[in-house]
Amino acid sequence: MTVKMKKFGEYLVTRQDAKIVLQAIGVVGLIPKLDFNGVKVANHSFADELYKGLASQFSPSGLASINVIGANEYVENCLEAGLATAL
Repeated sequence: MTVKMKKFGEYLVTRQDAKIVLQAIGVVGLIPKLDFNGVKVANHSFADELYKGLASQFSPSGLASINVIGANEYVENCLEAGLATAL
């Protein structure tokens, strides 16, 4: 399952943005592929909320296997920080 993050905006910066993404994913047990092509900015609070929500659905090894594609360097760094705090 691929989730095109740009449909949620080019700037994903709030915890509420992450909650909207989590509602859209909504299928427990399917490990999503997160496509960040076209997303310019995602910050730590977004990433923290996103990964905490995903952590409630997956084991730590499942959480670590979520594929992130198309993220620019800034977004990738924020996602890594969010993952670290969620585990």
